Amino acid sequence: MRRVIATTLTLALLGACATGPATPTRVSLDRSLLTVTMSDATTCRGPAPAQGAETGWSGTLTGCAWAYPYTVEIDPRTNPIRFVLEEVFGDSIIAPVATVTITDATGRDRVFQSPQPVED
Repeated sequence: MRRVIATTLTLALLGACATGPATPTRVSLDRSLLTVTMSDATTCRGPAPAQGAETGWSGTLTGCAWAYPYTVEIDPRTNPIRFVLEEVFGDSIIAPVATVTITDATGRDRVFQSPQPVED
């Protein structure tokens, strides 16, 4: 009986050690909201402030168990084609060109680009 209890406790402790904090795996961005998909399939959000987010914003992820700090840096430059598309369709239909940095629980910076690069 002792052996069964010891084995059960050992397996439970090993299982607890095997799972760690979730890490960000994907981001999507629009002018007012950062949405982050985590490795444990949860979705976190980072809303932009009501004013002053033209060049970016920073904060702590909300809406999930992982309150990681993040920074959104919007690139103010644009190419002529993007400028025309934004004028015709509005800036809400095209994701801003930005770099998103999220610092995970281990202190590692996870860097993402928006829009996501096209893979070959």
